[in-house]
Amino acid sequence: AVAAPYAHVTAPIRRLADRYATEVCLALASGRPVPGWAREALPGLPEVMQRALRRAADVDHACVDLVEALLLREHVGDVFDAVVVDVNGDRTGGRVQLVAPPVFGRCEGADLPLGEQVKVRLEEADPARRRVRFSRTA
Repeated sequence: AVAAPYAHVTAPIRRLADRYATEVCLALASGRPVPGWAREALPGLPEVMQRALRRAADVDHACVDLVEALLLREHVGDVFDAVVVDVNGDRTGGRVQLVAPPVFGRCEGADLPLGEQVKVRLEEADPARRRVRFSRTA
């Protein structure tokens, strides 16, 4: 559709790798050499990107965990419908997702049937530790 040599990257502020890709594209399109700082960084860029992606994922998870704990902090002791989404290898607990609100959390209990809907009691909702914890009810 462009009918010309074309390359596209996202805004450099969005992804670290795009900062380097933009410089390479600008240099090549204008017939200039790629800046030394960009060329020298390219071999190590995959590792830097992996670290940046992990850090971003950690921040995303921490934000969601905080919001979940804030949302539920007034409901400690309440019982919720939940679905078992993971079971520990030793079968002493796992992870559940509440039906409403859609919150994930650790759940203690020896009888957690994977994929089944169960009743769980909110035992802890600690925003400072960004943690919610449930137990299986009878």
